[in-house]
Amino acid sequence: MENKEVERQRIALLGIRGKPVLNPQFPHKEHVMHFVGVDLHKRTISICVIVQEDGKRLVRGRRSFRCAEPESIRDYFSQLRPYQVAVEATASYEWFVRLVEPTADRVVLAHPSKLRVIAESTRKSDKLDAQVLAEFLALDMIPEAWRPTPRVQEHRALVRQRNYVRKRMASVKTKIRNVIANYNAD
Repeated sequence: MENKEVERQRIALLGIRGKPVLNPQFPHKEHVMHFVGVDLHKRTISICVIVQEDGKRLVRGRRSFRCAEPESIRDYFSQLRPYQVAVEATASYEWFVRLVEPTADRVVLAHPSKLRVIAESTRKSDKLDAQVLAEFLALDMIPEAWRPTPRVQEHRALVRQRNYVRKRMASVKTKIRNVIANYNAD
């Protein structure tokens, strides 16, 4: 009986997952969560933040960053705590995920082909795409893509490098044979 009461008190103070229910930045506000949608490109990032407080959602703001400024991106995200991030699984998402993962409560990799709302939208812009991702994240409706483990990523990189070297070797051998054949040095 005593253990159950202690457990109830712990949950009341820390929440079910062991994290404080109160946001340390806003101690008077319960259940504050920032949902961040990120539209990631080669040179720029568009971000939309939706704040959910006690069940109410409001768009807090939009911001753009240059990818060449990872420190300013990290600083911005560290000020948002607590937050969840949704980013589309593109060719270059991994560096961004590694950047925000240590401070994020949750990082969701959105499956691009299953998130058809963005792909089939007639009004396309980076800001709107980021907002759609943030709204879907707040509703917990993002179809997640599989993210390979670091070990699988390392193996894939090794296999890619091996295939590249094999193709280059075959190309060099062919060129050498052509040079030898041109001088009839067989």
